Amino acid sequence: MAKDPFDTPADRLRNILKYWKWYLAIAAALLVLTERNLVAREDKDHLVSGEVERIDQAGGQPRATVRLGEAQEAVVVLPRGTPCHAGSKIRLVRHDNVSQHAFRPADPPCAG
Repeated sequence: MAKDPFDTPADRLRNILKYWKWYLAIAAALLVLTERNLVAREDKDHLVSGEVERIDQAGGQPRATVRLGEAQEAVVVLPRGTPCHAGSKIRLVRHDNVSQHAFRPADPPCAG
């Protein structure tokens, strides 16, 4: 079988690089999507601790305003019969996704 004279390593490389603009466009698109956390995103849960500032009633459900740090507060709906009061320590589950953080009480939220 005769050898193809145009099948040299340089010709193969030239054939691959023929579409360099497409490769660059795809790489740029993937870079932008990755930087904005739109590709390979996964929702994560973290256990955080805070202190109950006050407890209100909203629609028959107890609601707690929780101070999580110096500058962050969260409002969570507590299950009925939870022994939380103003000043008690509380554990929350922080659910992170691409656009926001959501908080819910851990099980059990307050130690008593």
